[in-house]
Amino acid sequence: MYRSIAFALLCAAAAPAIAQNQVAPPAPAQPAPPPPEVMAALQQAGSAFGGCVEAGVRAVPAATAPEAGATTVLAGCGTQRAALEAAVQRLIATLPADRQPAAQTQLQTQIGTLPTQVANQIRMSRQAPPPAATPAPAPAE
Repeated sequence: MYRSIAFALLCAAAAPAIAQNQVAPPAPAQPAPPPPEVMAALQQAGSAFGGCVEAGVRAVPAATAPEAGATTVLAGCGTQRAALEAAVQRLIATLPADRQPAAQTQLQTQIGTLPTQVANQIRMSRQAPPPAATPAPAPAE
């Protein structure tokens, strides 16, 4: 669930390229896929950011407003977020030049929605039923 936030950022750069491929007639030569090391770095950064956000959402006190909690969570995950954004930028750099502006726009849109997405995750986590209590073992006689 929380990893969907990171996944949205991961897809931000790829969406314009995919959409253009679906609308445009086939090009004589398809661009090469991103290098595996770029994709590995992107996956690793996305996982780190998603894990940080997940832990942060769980740590937001119940008395804290979701929007304030989201601000705190995102501030606490700033290093991971910066690494993810840098990884997405490296992916965008591998796209054909004509697709890069649309990918940048999509990335900025996704980044702009992060506070709302995290606040919504906080709300949803508060609506989830509490974990089932583990019954105490019966005393030995």
